[in-house]
Amino acid sequence: MSMLSMTGKLIHIFESPKGEKDGKEYGGQDKLQVLGQVALPNGESKNELITLTTHNKNHFSDCVGQNIRVPIGIFAQAKSVTYFIPKGSKPEVIDSL
Repeated sequence: MSMLSMTGKLIHIFESPKGEKDGKEYGGQDKLQVLGQVALPNGESKNELITLTTHNKNHFSDCVGQNIRVPIGIFAQAKSVTYFIPKGSKPEVIDSL
């Protein structure tokens, strides 16, 4: 079985704003922002900030400012891609990217 993982520097942790639309509540998820390098087709790379949803931000609070590796899931919704951290997953602190 293969698993996708993301490696980068954990920059920020926050809770998404809560609200209501069409009688349904939304928001309130724990979110992480990870800065990492993304490879480009021409062989170059760029830095990109990726926002991930997690079920427990407390697993990550001691890792802010550090390089981490974490398993991720991905799903497409309309024309955008959403990344998430599978429930129960914890970060691995790594020395360098």
